[in-house]
Amino acid sequence: MSPVRAGIAGIMLPTVFPSLDHALPVLWDHVRRHPVRAAHRDFLRLCIGPGGNNGVAHSLARSGRWSVTLYLGDTADRTAHPLTITTRHRP
Repeated sequence: MSPVRAGIAGIMLPTVFPSLDHALPVLWDHVRRHPVRAAHRDFLRLCIGPGGNNGVAHSLARSGRWSVTLYLGDTADRTAHPLTITTRHRP
């Protein structure tokens, strides 16, 4: 797979990785350090956690982009942090 650019707004600056396999463990490590509701964490684990990149890889192959919003905190003071992975990146 080609290089990917991945980041989480307000949490992790966009970074270019040699491949999706290099990017996902870093993204997952950032996600699991934050207060994410259990159901949302389970969804994200299936997408970017260990062994869960098939859907992301398929999306990147098809459109060059995959994104989801990471919601932190409880319902009353929840913050949204777009998590984005692309194969089309600027130098």
